[in-house]
Amino acid sequence: MRIMLYILGSLILLGALCYAATLIGIPSVWVGVMGAVVLALGIMGAARTGGPRGSGSGGTVINKVE
Repeated sequence: MRIMLYILGSLILLGALCYAATLIGIPSVWVGVMGAVVLALGIMGAARTGGPRGSGSGGTVINKVE
C-alpha cells in the first residue's frame, strides 16, 4: 500500500511540475525530460520504500560463533 501512495504522490508532483513548466513557457522537449526524470525518481523511491521488511536493512545476518 505504501508503494501505491508513493507512486500516486509522484504522479501528482509530476503533473503539477509539468503544468507549471508549460505555464512559464519552458519548451515541451524540456518539460518531457523533466517529466521523465521525476517519474524515474518516483519509481526508484517506491522501489526503495517497498523493500523487504524485517531486521532493518533486509540483508543476511551472519553471526560469528566462537
